[in-house]
Amino acid sequence: MSRSTEQGVALVLVLMTMTLLAALVGSLTLAAITDTTVAANYRDAADARYAAEAAVEYVLQELAAVDDWSDLLAGGQSAFVDGPPAGIRQVGAERIDLDQAAADVTGAAIPPPGAVHPPSVLHAFGWFRDMVPVASDSGTYVAVWLADRSPAPKDDGAPPATLSVVGTAFGGRGARRAVEAIVERADTSAVRLLAWRELP
Repeated sequence: MSRSTEQGVALVLVLMTMTLLAALVGSLTLAAITDTTVAANYRDAADARYAAEAAVEYVLQELAAVDDWSDLLAGGQSAFVDGPPAGIRQVGAERIDLDQAAADVTGAAIPPPGAVHPPSVLHAFGWFRDMVPVASDSGTYVAVWLADRSPAPKDDGAPPATLSVVGTAFGGRGARRAVEAIVERADTSAVRLLAWRELP
């Protein structure tokens, strides 16, 4: 084998080795980026769920201080609001339409068997960092809806005996989680939790 042939074979081997190493580095980089993205999405989803749960807990404390829940369902709002109870909110790159979100909540919050099913009413809404100052770096927006879930048939003049409290959190990168609590007034001024679930 001549010297020029040996150099040609060596050049081909070097090029093949470099191509193999470039493909390996590319696949490792892609794997690292994918893992980072998956971890960030998981973290955002967990943050959104915890924010939704915290918003429900916040409203449950307000409900315990109200004697007649009829006023709340007639449009009475929480102390935690950031403007009119409708319209668009910009959360990161996402646009949240509160009217559409209310329709989604009404559709997802299926009443227990034998309960009335009027539409949900937006009660509390705003930035999570304003509700919980410790979460000052949170870019999550939360909203809580109330709906009457009293046993049917229900007298129109009777105050609600059971409420659905749905908290939804919208994360900055499109994460969205919702939880629902079904509650009733206890014999004292407390609120009794009947059911708690995560909504789809």
